[in-house]
Amino acid sequence: MEPTSKWQQNAALRSAKILAAALKLFCEKGIEDTSVEDVAKEAGVGPATIYRYFETKAELAIQSGIAYWQKVSGRYLGALEAAEYREGSGKEQLEQIFAIFLSIFTEEFDFLKFLQEFDVFVQNDQISQQRLAEYEHTILDLKSYVTDALEKGLADGSLQFTYSVDEIYFSVTHTMLSLMQKLASNGKVLSSDEHIDLALQVKIAGELLVKGLSV
Repeated sequence: MEPTSKWQQNAALRSAKILAAALKLFCEKGIEDTSVEDVAKEAGVGPATIYRYFETKAELAIQSGIAYWQKVSGRYLGALEAAEYREGSGKEQLEQIFAIFLSIFTEEFDFLKFLQEFDVFVQNDQISQQRLAEYEHTILDLKSYVTDALEKGLADGSLQFTYSVDEIYFSVTHTMLSLMQKLASNGKVLSSDEHIDLALQVKIAGELLVKGLSV
């Protein structure tokens, strides 16, 4: 058992090293402009080793995205387990969730740029929904927090809306993430873009969304 366990441990470390190298290059150069050979060089392994763990570049990109989502979720979503958060009204919980979106925007620009790159890569390579199932499952880790806050808000009277909880969840999260990705990737293209701080735009968007759902 011990040799197998040691092999598994080494394999996990090597896989993590490859994913870290891939993420670094994907964020710096973009997914499309990063080759498997580039990742192999950055990780200090041969291309054959990459393919031993990840069958295709698409699989490498998907697993990198999963690892990145898990890293960011682990860093920020823990605050939503605190007793103080749980005791808040539905509206207060939703406000804290949007505050986390703002923190992610100000502290995780590379993550948001990666998401933008990943969406383009998925479209260009026509990656199927079946292959993206694990990635989608990871993204939906956030869903229960948002839907619980929405349901609590309806119950305690701090929120009011006529659409279903799922319809609101997908609408508000897509709105926030799309804005964040856009601003992180090309928020200062025009001179007029300099007039309003990017983080302030995300803050205002979150406040308007909460206000629109409030009584």
